[in-house]
Amino acid sequence: MKKKQAPLPQIVTTSYLPDQLPPMRGATALFLGRSNAGKSTLLNAIFKKDLARVSKFPGKTRSVNFYRWGPKLTLVDVPGYGFAQRSREERDSWQILMERFFDLLPEGALCLLLMDCKRDLEDEEVGLIEALWDRGLNVELLLTKADHLNQSDREARKRALDRQCAASKPENPLTWRFVSAKTGEGIDALRRHLLHYGKEIPISAPNHDSLRP
Repeated sequence: MKKKQAPLPQIVTTSYLPDQLPPMRGATALFLGRSNAGKSTLLNAIFKKDLARVSKFPGKTRSVNFYRWGPKLTLVDVPGYGFAQRSREERDSWQILMERFFDLLPEGALCLLLMDCKRDLEDEEVGLIEALWDRGLNVELLLTKADHLNQSDREARKRALDRQCAASKPENPLTWRFVSAKTGEGIDALRRHLLHYGKEIPISAPNHDSLRP
């Protein structure tokens, strides 16, 4: 029997303004992190295709980019935070865009927070995670650039991350995994995880809109 081909990803739309955001339904996984976290690079590794634009200068992505992967799964590349130099006007515009984006997310959306594997969770990430939990959203940590760790450093990071994740509330379990776009570590497992998630969430899942009555 001929093996079934995996669905081909494709970019759907790019939104710079709140009124450009498309309707969001069903399985939606968003990639969050600092401007230098490597979100676009990781997406291309997952897709096995250079769909997401990668810049030499972190923070150049100022839009919310939507990718369709098969009939049920949408992946979203969210602008990075905490690194690029931006004007006050740009930061205010970005905040308005992102507030509306999170209001429109469907229930069951999956938030993948990218973080350099050598870093501990800082107040910035902790605040973001708690804000996402307050919205009823699921959060997973993706520890990027895992190829930069030797074996002893890797074991130390595992212990530190296990302690931090164990401190999360039982109703909001925080999980993590090592990934490397350079070596491919963890990419196949992450790809399977996303495709499985896409099958589990009904396409009729309603929006998680805090503005609804």
